[in-house]
Amino acid sequence: MIYHFQIKSQESQNFRLEVELDGKQSFFEFHSIIQKSLGYESHQLASFFISDKKWMKLKEISMLDLGVNGAPFFIMQQTKLADLIKSINQKLIYTFDFLNDRSFFIELTGIIMERNLNEPLVTLKQGDTPVQVLGEEVADQEPTVLVEEEVFMDFGELDDYTEIFGEMDDF
Repeated sequence: MIYHFQIKSQESQNFRLEVELDGKQSFFEFHSIIQKSLGYESHQLASFFISDKKWMKLKEISMLDLGVNGAPFFIMQQTKLADLIKSINQKLIYTFDFLNDRSFFIELTGIIMERNLNEPLVTLKQGDTPVQVLGEEVADQEPTVLVEEEVFMDFGELDDYTEIFGEMDDF
């Protein structure tokens, strides 16, 4: 079974990404195709949230094991899409920048029952992609050249050392 998702952003009204994944694939694979197709760096923390029709967060699917106080939780690498996504128009929130509370809004727009996919597939990418982390809009700047500085280390006088630690023995 193939899930067809549409991904939008409030920051960039013309941005739209459409992705197809098999129901047997994990939320981590969904995360990876989003990161890869947008040119984002994968070291940033992210989470999916199953939401209701009004985009209120219901369940979190996290990259990390957050098993707090015995409450039920889901980990991206262990949770298959088919485990939590059941019907067309299901809404998800993908938070990709926790520090600035920035997210994509994802909606399941179709399910194809008679086919399977081996790998996630980007079917549409259009518009201006939001930057991954605010403050990193440096695409038009010239690369900075690092200049190596000569560093002189001052370890003090030998007299100070012998005063504190005593005379050194010759070996």
